[in-house]
Amino acid sequence: MDKRDAIKMKEHGVQAIKELMDLLYLALDRCSPEECELIKRGVGLSIGRIDVDLLGIIYQQYPEIDDLAEKPCTTDSAN
Repeated sequence: MDKRDAIKMKEHGVQAIKELMDLLYLALDRCSPEECELIKRGVGLSIGRIDVDLLGIIYQQYPEIDDLAEKPCTTDSAN
């Protein structure tokens, strides 16, 4: 994949995670505790798969587009 495609896929993956989190918050207000536990598990597993099987592959090839990765400090200590 080229970098432009990787960025688009990353954006979709991050959006999917946001949508799953919205689903979880909606469920917490409207579902029984038992249903919430099942939904939390499903959301957690889904987010994990997106993170590992999509974003992990993208960031391995293009680490510079990972917004959460630690960036090297570029401040000049002489100032």
